[in-house]
Parts: sequence; structure tokens; C-alpha cells
Amino acid sequence: MDWINRIKINESSPLQAQGYEDSFGFQRHKPQLMATSHWHGHIEINYLFDCSADYLINGKKIRVPQGRMILFWASIPHQMIAAQGEGEMVNIYIPLQAFLSWKFSNEFISEIFSGEVLVAERLHEGDQILTQLWEHDLATKKITLVTQVIDEIRNRIRRMSLEPFTTFELSSSVKKQGKKSLSGGLSHIRVILKYIADNYDKKITIDQVARETGLHPNYAMKLFHSVMKTSIKQYINKLRLQHAQALLIDTNHAVLTIAMEAGFGSISRFYDIFQREHKRTPQEFRNEFSNP
Repeated sequence: MDWINRIKINESSPLQAQGYEDSFGFQRHKPQLMATSHWHGHIEINYLFDCSADYLINGKKIRVPQGRMILFWASIPHQMIAAQGEGEMVNIYIPLQAFLSWKFSNEFISEIFSGEVLVAERLHEGDQILTQLWEHDLATKKITLVTQVIDEIRNRIRRMSLEPFTTFELSSSVKKQGKKSLSGGLSHIRVILKYIADNYDKKITIDQVARETGLHPNYAMKLFHSVMKTSIKQYINKLRLQHAQALLIDTNHAVLTIAMEAGFGSISRFYDIFQREHKRTPQEFRNEFSNP
């Protein structure tokens, strides 16, 4: 329910993760130049309504014309360095575990986690009105409306994935950054994220995850934590919780069935993790949504 309305830049350490990785976010504002690069774990959408902007993305300058929607993984260092026009921008921040649970095509996912900035060739006539509706609905803090906004954001991205879009061919520059870059291990991280997204509802071991990347398990865990700011096990549990929450809200399945389907292995483990995360039982969580 508590959405971020701004990712605050840590001026003393601009490439430090800015936090709030598990929260959605929405911000409408005039384009604001950044003195330094920053990064955070979200998938980020920028709408440019009647304005254009220049970005520095992992050391490469790109120019985004007005009337565009762009999508990128904000874990890659990025910075707005110039803006033109009197319009406004809308920034939307999507937690990575939520984005991966939306099951877009492999090609679309691969573009994003290879470090590309995806640009929709055009906005739709209703996009500006739709973002205004989202802003209004989020301000109400009503569970049903907030959930509807998330569904509509997901569907807008899905439409983008089906329509023509372009990239800035940043992948090669990302791969050449070397070990000192925060995004130097993105190719391995992308493989790990994809493997977890495809298999989180099954039993997964660190050895299995590492085997997918060809890395030593200890190095895989260290690399993952350095980029994602959480452990592989914690990340898997977050995806499972995301799955379980959707089933609790959208189905009448028994809690035991949901625990098994989400990959927890036992009802007791599901209850322990769920209550630790949400401070209430799965049934209490379900009641909250079915009787808001």
C-alpha cells in the first residue's frame, strides 16, 4: 500500500543501492537533472509527455524523444543529464520479483536483463489519462484500486512487449565493463533470475542455481547478493510469497494447496515465512483482501 514517490539519491555514495526494492513506486514531475548516477533494483518505466531527455546509462549517453515510454532494469547505473520541453515525466518503479512473476516472453526478458533500454515507438492516446487515473487511485490507498493499478501496469507492459519497440544497443557496452562495474555480472544474474523465475515453485538448491551459470556456488551467492542486495534463498522465498499472495486473493484454494503450489514444501514452512513477512496468517491476509 505504501508506494515510493521518489528514489532518493545517496549523494555520498551515488552507486549505492537506494533501497525500497520490495516497494512499487509512482512519481509525476517535471524532468529533473541528476548530479550523479544512481541505481536500485526495480524495473523502471519512464513516460515522457511533451518533453525529451538525455540519459547516461552505464557510461553511454542516450537521447529519448518526447512522446515515448521507456523500460529498463534500474540496477544499471543511470542518470538524467539533460531535458528539453515544458512537459512532465511519470516514473513507475516495479519490484523485480513482481515483474518476473508476470511471465513475459523470454526474448523480452532477455533484452531487459542484458542491460537494454527499451523504447516504445509511440505512446497511446490514452496513456497520459491512464497515468492520471493511476495516480488518483493510488492516492485513495484502497486495496482493490491499488491492485487494479498493478494489473493495468502489467498489461501496459505486456502490450509494449507485443508492439514494435527499439533499443539503444547497450548490451555490448554492459558486457565490456569488467569486474569493477556493479553490473559486470549481469549476464550471470540474468541467468540466475530466469532460472529462479521458471523454477521457484519447485525445490531449488544453491548448487542447481550455480550449475546453470557455470559458477562456483559460493561465488554465485556472493555475486547475486552484491547486485540484488539479498540472498538467493531470500529471493526465492519472495517470489514464492508473491505467488502465494496472488493465489490467496484470486482463488478459493485451500491454504495447504497454495503452499504446495507456490513451492514451500510444507504448510508449517509456509506459515512461518508468511507470518514473519506479513505479521499475519495467510487466512487473515486473504480475509483482508476479500473484505477490504
